[in-house]
Amino acid sequence: MNYKSYKTLIAVANKLTKHYAKKFISTALVPIDYTRTKEIPAILDISGIDIKKNKKLRILDIGSPQILSLSLCFCSELWDVVYINPFKKELEDLHLKSSVLCLKNLDVRYGDITNLLTISNIGQFDYIFSCSVFEHINPENGGDIIASKNVTHLLKPGGIFSFSVPYYKKSFNEYKYGDVYYIKSLTNEKTFFQRFYDDESLNRQIIEPTGLTVLQKKYIGERYYYKNNINKRMALLVGTGKRALLLGRFFRIISDFFMEESSNFKLLKKPYLAIFSLKKNLC
Repeated sequence: MNYKSYKTLIAVANKLTKHYAKKFISTALVPIDYTRTKEIPAILDISGIDIKKNKKLRILDIGSPQILSLSLCFCSELWDVVYINPFKKELEDLHLKSSVLCLKNLDVRYGDITNLLTISNIGQFDYIFSCSVFEHINPENGGDIIASKNVTHLLKPGGIFSFSVPYYKKSFNEYKYGDVYYIKSLTNEKTFFQRFYDDESLNRQIIEPTGLTVLQKKYIGERYYYKNNINKRMALLVGTGKRALLLGRFFRIISDFFMEESSNFKLLKKPYLAIFSLKKNLC
């Protein structure tokens, strides 16, 4: 091998080293997103799955933050977890993480919850989880309703669907400039980002279309920080950029101070998330 070829190999290796070093440092400093420190434990808690570690279960994760599926796999070797997502990069990333962690009970698949053809061969599940996903589902008008109806087809009789979505006193949609989740933006126009639900829209667009029975519900809200302005959220202040790198290891402490939980959203100063568990009837 000549010297120039060797230099090329070293250059490539150095780029890879920098890339993975940055990812390592970022993960070390911010092991979990600020909001997820409260959201994911609440989803798991109201699902009741924690008491079934000695029971063989099939679990579906609909595009949640990947740490949810990875954590479920570590909870019990008897749990077979299927993760679906329509975005290729997300699937590739989770494949890599699963390999690094040597997980044998995680099945990462392409699947679009709004398209039954892409999920028709994955069977039915004892538990289905979705953490902050349904609010993003396209199309903007009705995508979440389609997804909710399809959840029912994938859930076994007696099965549990546990999910979380943004929630406020009055529903609204949030938009951003630029591309959003691989949706290309139009020039000088904002792109649909997510829905904030209220009681009426949550029932009409998610709960009623599933035909499932509500078992438990929990709401998470913010206190002290702009209690009358949902557009100003602590997650937007501390959860991005250099602040996240500086504060990431303290997110749980910060969220304990600024977040509160209740089964009644009216008791919260600024409701922010709704977390529900639904059950499919046996007959």
